[in-house]
Amino acid sequence: MKKIIITQRQDRLGNFREIRDNIDIRLINLIEKIGFLPISIPNSIKKLDLFLRSLNPDGIILSGGGDINKKDDRYNVEIKLIKYSISKNIPLLGICRGAQQINSFFGGKQKRIKNHVRKNHIINFKNNIFFKQIKRNSFHDYGFNESLISRDLAILGTSNDNIVEYFIHKKNKISGIMWHPERYKDLKEFDKQIFKKFFK
Repeated sequence: MKKIIITQRQDRLGNFREIRDNIDIRLINLIEKIGFLPISIPNSIKKLDLFLRSLNPDGIILSGGGDINKKDDRYNVEIKLIKYSISKNIPLLGICRGAQQINSFFGGKQKRIKNHVRKNHIINFKNNIFFKQIKRNSFHDYGFNESLISRDLAILGTSNDNIVEYFIHKKNKISGIMWHPERYKDLKEFDKQIFKKFFK
């Protein structure tokens, strides 16, 4: 069974404002449902290299949720994971915030956008023989269009207002989607195809 490591949010929670890692269990369930073994990675880990060598993961997911502009432990772990993905040629997929992190890492920029928080919208695909359009959820107030995306990334899908929703890296096994497949009650066939083909 392929091992997929997943990053977590880092928040201050509770009356004592404890710093805690957390992840939407629906994402864990989705990875299991597809047939992979999900393993969440702590943000405060000091020996990340040892963790990765011991685990020898088959893939990496940068999870969604949280502020892309927050330079905390999670940010640092995700930057290292992107570099690890490149050096080891391991597939890395970013979901929403994770996709923004990838774009930022390769020199792209984000901007505040409207009508993408708690909305469903149409995503139009380029060069996809199976799907021309799909309808997906949206929970982000930052995004990027063709003028802001990194030159290292190729656009595969955009919303009707030309916000990038799906991309791949032109050379490395790196991709990003801006919707949350884990937030549907049932696994959508297109999302299942993305995960299975990407981490095959």
